[in-house]
Amino acid sequence: MDFGSFKIQTPKTWNKLKTDAYDSNAGIIITKNNDSVFYDYGPYSSSLEEPTDAIISRKDLNELLKVNPEADTTAFMIINASANPEDFIKSKITYKKIDGYRAKILEPKQVGKGMTGVYIDSIKTGSLGKIRFNLYGTNLKKKSQIELLKAIQTLQFRK
Repeated sequence: MDFGSFKIQTPKTWNKLKTDAYDSNAGIIITKNNDSVFYDYGPYSSSLEEPTDAIISRKDLNELLKVNPEADTTAFMIINASANPEDFIKSKITYKKIDGYRAKILEPKQVGKGMTGVYIDSIKTGSLGKIRFNLYGTNLKKKSQIELLKAIQTLQFRK
């Protein structure tokens, strides 16, 4: 598949949908299993971080409420003091070179639960600053996950 600013080898059964993105090359790829894979090549591409700051101990929550009694605590996951916050993160992260760029690769710890994808922090510099890239799917079926991880290795960016 050729997206202008990048190319990727995917199964022939995958289809691309173009979206109306104003300041980036963004869209959706639909897999054979009807999973959605999103891509964004531009200055505002998400780094695909999981919100670890939402994991908090009861002690830390109480401290937060002392400082700000009106704080919205509905977004927090409260864990006990002996729990490891890492255990609540759904994806494992590795780094490798893809087409000469340092790429962050995400893969769910458990198939079907978490994010599968890639993030590159700086492809080049454009008029709006650093050009970033992400390509990812969430809660993918096993076959889509395997195919996406294989496809990520084939990414090529227009120089």
